[in-house]
Amino acid sequence: MLDGKTIRSAGESVLCWLATCSAAGEPNVSPKEIFAVFNGDSIVIANIASPRSARNIREHGRACVSFVNVFTQRGYQIRGAAQELRAGDDGFAEIEAVLLGMTQGQFPFKSVFRVIAQEVSEIIAPRYRLYPETTEQEQIESAMISYGVRPR
Repeated sequence: MLDGKTIRSAGESVLCWLATCSAAGEPNVSPKEIFAVFNGDSIVIANIASPRSARNIREHGRACVSFVNVFTQRGYQIRGAAQELRAGDDGFAEIEAVLLGMTQGQFPFKSVFRVIAQEVSEIIAPRYRLYPETTEQEQIESAMISYGVRPR
């Protein structure tokens, strides 16, 4: 379900945003720093400090993950079935190993979230649609100015 462009985009993104909803319909969105594509069909996220996201996933079983490269201003939104996995659950150890490799022990976590992709949508800055001749390089240069980033 997750093609090469989506996987590459996830790897270029520093944060993702996990959107969940409680059984009562209360939305919750929170940024996540430790995430990865897993098995080509899922986004997995370390649950470092997200009790509300965990509760919502247990209650509702669905979530949305978005990530955007802040310079190219392109990314993806992944919607699908969500689960919280803990030590002893099927698949936990394999996912934990991937995420521990990223944290290098700096961010302890006791559970992980897995969002299995069922719908994938591209996210692009409005400029690409309003001005189709816009190139990624122009978008990067504009973002660098906006963010006050100077190349080394």
